[in-house]
Amino acid sequence: MMRRGSLNRFFVDPSAISSGRVVFPLELSRQIHKVLRLDVQADQVLVLDNSGKSYLVQLAGWQGKTLTGKILETYLPEQEDPLELELAFSLTKREKITWILQKGTELGVTRFRPYVAARSLDRTQQPEPSRMLRWRAIIREASEQSRRERLPDIEAPSTFADMLKVVPQDGLKLIAWEEANPQQQLSAGFLTQISAEPTRLVSVLIGPEGGFSTEEVALAEGFGFIQFSLGRRTLRMETACLAACAILTNLFENQA
Repeated sequence: MMRRGSLNRFFVDPSAISSGRVVFPLELSRQIHKVLRLDVQADQVLVLDNSGKSYLVQLAGWQGKTLTGKILETYLPEQEDPLELELAFSLTKREKITWILQKGTELGVTRFRPYVAARSLDRTQQPEPSRMLRWRAIIREASEQSRRERLPDIEAPSTFADMLKVVPQDGLKLIAWEEANPQQQLSAGFLTQISAEPTRLVSVLIGPEGGFSTEEVALAEGFGFIQFSLGRRTLRMETACLAACAILTNLFENQA
């Protein structure tokens, strides 16, 4: 039996798993057969249902145009993640969003909150359904590649003000701003200074390419966000997203 870490991983809807069998959706069946060229009668894969559970599955051939598999073993979640990390980012160019979603997923983001601010490059608050489907596909593929047990959520784009209203109140809320005091650089000491109680939930807010206006920063602070700095260099928006996520993930994993 192959080690789980070496197996191809696939997220499926829980409804695809029943009575010890898995029925792979059409697109995934094509990927397994045509792209990965797995033996559809013998190879083993790891299937995840987004609950934290995973299943060792042996491919068992075709059922019409879809592949089926036999469940050999079921695994419970290995451990609880030390951090629930929400990333709110400004709508921007397509390739930048792809980068943020893909790498943010790899770095441990659990929820993405795209928004439209005064200086956002993309101001489409109601994207086509195909766009949301594409974003979810990027997240799913990145989750499979990075061996995550659960898929990050992604919210539909909203206005900056509406986004602030739905951010959880019981976690730590941080806003990156180039005008923040350099002494507020994101670090273990800074987190200890601003949060007396330990928390597992952190919402981090990154501005658009043109930065936040002072009015937007004040509005965010009114909702409990605390300014922080990413250092003396001015980072591109997508770089700031990933730098903040990488630092926070590292800090919380070292505490676990």
